[in-house]
Amino acid sequence: MIPNILTTVRMLLTPIFAYLVLEAKNLPWAAVILILSGLTDVADGFIARHYNMTSNFGKIYDPFADKLMQITTVLSLTIAQVIPLWVVAVVFVKEMTMILIGGMLYLKHIAVHSNWYGKAATVLFYTIIFVLIVWQGIPSLWMWTLLAILLFSMLFAAGGYLVSTIEKIKKERV
Repeated sequence: MIPNILTTVRMLLTPIFAYLVLEAKNLPWAAVILILSGLTDVADGFIARHYNMTSNFGKIYDPFADKLMQITTVLSLTIAQVIPLWVVAVVFVKEMTMILIGGMLYLKHIAVHSNWYGKAATVLFYTIIFVLIVWQGIPSLWMWTLLAILLFSMLFAAGGYLVSTIEKIKKERV
C-alpha cells in the first residue's frame, strides 16, 4: 500500500538525516531531508485516510517512523550543538512513553487514533527544527522561544493522547 511505502521512505530518510548532520556536517541538505520526511508524513496520512488505505500495520508503523525520525533529529542536532541537550531528554521521554503506551494498547487490541493536537505538534516540530537548522545565527531569545513552543506543543499533544487513551479504555471496559 502506498502509505506504508511512504512510511518506509521516511524510515530510510532517518539515517540519511543523521549522516548529513553528524558525518557530512551538511545542515542545508539535512534540512532538505527533514522537509522530505515531513512531506512523506503528511502524504501517507492523507492518502491513507482519503483513499481508505488504512491498515492496522500502518497504524503502528507510521507513528513508529515519526518517533524514530523525531528522536534521531533532536539527538543528532544536540550532538552537532544546534539545540541544547535538555530538548533531547524531554523529547526522548515523551516519545518513549508514547511508544510504550501505544505498544500496550496494541497488545490489548485497542487503537487510539491521532488527533489534531498530534498533527499540529508534528507540523510545529518539522517547522521549528527546520528554522533552527537553517538559521544558525538565530538570536538566543528566539531560539528559546521556538523550543518552548515546540516542547509545549509536544507535551500538549501527549496529554491529549493520554486523555483519548483513558476514554478509549473506559469505553472498552463497558
